[in-house]
Amino acid sequence: MKKFNSFLLIGVALIGLTACDSMSPDQRAVAGGLGGAAVGGLLGNAIGGGTGRTVATIAGAGLGAVAGSSLGRSTGNSQQPVRYYRGQDGRYYPVR
Repeated sequence: MKKFNSFLLIGVALIGLTACDSMSPDQRAVAGGLGGAAVGGLLGNAIGGGTGRTVATIAGAGLGAVAGSSLGRSTGNSQQPVRYYRGQDGRYYPVR
């Protein structure tokens, strides 16, 4: 049970990293994928039983990695790109 809780905590922490603005979209996707794989593998292991436990663990890790990576890619910097206009003096000024 202790091992389960520590893996779950690591997975949740990695998924939480996907909200960091300082990370690139690729870095957020990797962090989300790793966290999703950890959480999905734990859930699959908890659900599966007997010889199906290994299959459920692998399937849960795969599905969790895909879901976490997708979540990591979709989150992040939501700021709009800065637009500029050209003034009469030929300089460019940001649109506010």
